[in-house]
Amino acid sequence: MAKKTTVVVFFVCVLAVAAAVFIPQSASGKPIPAVESATAVYTVRSEKVVQQNLISYIQTNGDVEAASSIEVYPDMGGKLVRTSVALGSQVRKGQVIAEVDPSTPGVPYAISPVRAPLSGAITSVPLQPGTTVTVNTPIAVIGSIDDIQISANIPERYASLLKPGLKADITLEAYPGIIFPATVTRVSPVVDALSRTKEIQLIFEQSDDRINAGMFAKIKLYTTETDNVLTIPEACIVTSFGNKSVFVLNGDSTVSQREVTTGMSVDGIVEVKTGLNLDDRVIVEGMQLLTDGAVVRDISQNSSSVSNGGAV
Repeated sequence: MAKKTTVVVFFVCVLAVAAAVFIPQSASGKPIPAVESATAVYTVRSEKVVQQNLISYIQTNGDVEAASSIEVYPDMGGKLVRTSVALGSQVRKGQVIAEVDPSTPGVPYAISPVRAPLSGAITSVPLQPGTTVTVNTPIAVIGSIDDIQISANIPERYASLLKPGLKADITLEAYPGIIFPATVTRVSPVVDALSRTKEIQLIFEQSDDRINAGMFAKIKLYTTETDNVLTIPEACIVTSFGNKSVFVLNGDSTVSQREVTTGMSVDGIVEVKTGLNLDDRVIVEGMQLLTDGAVVRDISQNSSSVSNGGAV
């Protein structure tokens, strides 16, 4: 028992000596408080708030077609035995474009001609000989290839934005990279119940021989424009519990978190209605770990100063 007591006393003495050696003390004998850790500095990238115009748009597809066209129907049903026109053929009013044999087994009839009801060009491929047709089967479509338009179907959710006079940029598969300006001339007064779309028609602002009926068109339809609004990259907005905020860079290399209200968004650029000023710089990269008052190192300003120095 005496041996165990001696061992315990020995270890207590060792611990006391170690505490006296390794724990710093002041002159009064009290331990010196531990030194606080250095303030964290976050590397970020910022951009200046920009004032500019924003124009929203809708992208869709459409077809180039004759502005005035009509479908041609036979007077009698039967078998189509001959067509005398092809796609793009010019026809005159009254010209025979096809023939239908209305005969039935054991009952022969005279051939029934199909005549063009107006002059123009064949804009839809005629049916092939041998096809059985009725009086409700269109044989061909005739239109004016000098008077063409674009037809497109716009989703119902954009119906409130559609009106005659809207501008659009048209691109064609045959001429990549070339823009053909166009204007909306008509908006359908009804929504198609099956596709939930509204049909619009546009005309090209300039006549161009490169544009042909039947071409496939890509449409960029401009709808709403706001002038001279403050804008920032949409990616820099932090959303929490339904509130939107951004981190603004201060002159002392700290950041302030500000709540903002936003408006229109176009191609990753968003309108800021309240919360920011034109001279502010917002954090666009590295804001995920930031809190209000955090210390940052803005590498975008460093890159800018180096670039400007080299230019001089």
